[in-house]
Amino acid sequence: MLTQFGMSIPLVAAPMSGGPTTPAMVSAATRAGALGLLAAGYKTVEAIDTEIKAVRAEGIPFGVNVFAPNPVPVDPRRYHAYAAIIQREADQFGLTLPPEPIEDNDKYDEKIALLLDDPVPMVSFTFGIPSREVIAALQRANSVVVQTVTTAEEATQAHDAGVDMLAVQAAAAGGHSLSSLKFLKLGFSTS
Repeated sequence: MLTQFGMSIPLVAAPMSGGPTTPAMVSAATRAGALGLLAAGYKTVEAIDTEIKAVRAEGIPFGVNVFAPNPVPVDPRRYHAYAAIIQREADQFGLTLPPEPIEDNDKYDEKIALLLDDPVPMVSFTFGIPSREVIAALQRANSVVVQTVTTAEEATQAHDAGVDMLAVQAAAAGGHSLSSLKFLKLGFSTS
């Protein structure tokens, strides 16, 4: 794997959603001998496309991390119970919590379409395991598919779905897993 991605050190610069991971950071990680991953989470498809083009212009291997669709629907009663628990903190920061849960797939289908139309060397997933069809389509486009897991059960599910590699982390490492998402959906904190 090191050779395939031009890595001189076995290190992947983790993608941080919403903006902290920039094309410059991905390029710097890769130039240092690691592999950088862009974060697609909380970004528009157009923003991701622009970032992919910026990194691709560097002529270096890289990857993109995508939030897989939520595998657990939000239970409105549990959402309201959890919202009541965190209302004081929300008030402290002047935040208004949504009155009802919001189901949002973060433009998943559009992001997958972009990655199939303009393949990148690696695509990783968090929060859920993509379908076998999505995994196979990315692999046919010559992308290595990586799945974030925190339990042996998740690892087995990801393996059975056909991913190429696992990113194994503790539940306390940011909660980017199916098990952490299940706790959040039940109204429990993972921290």
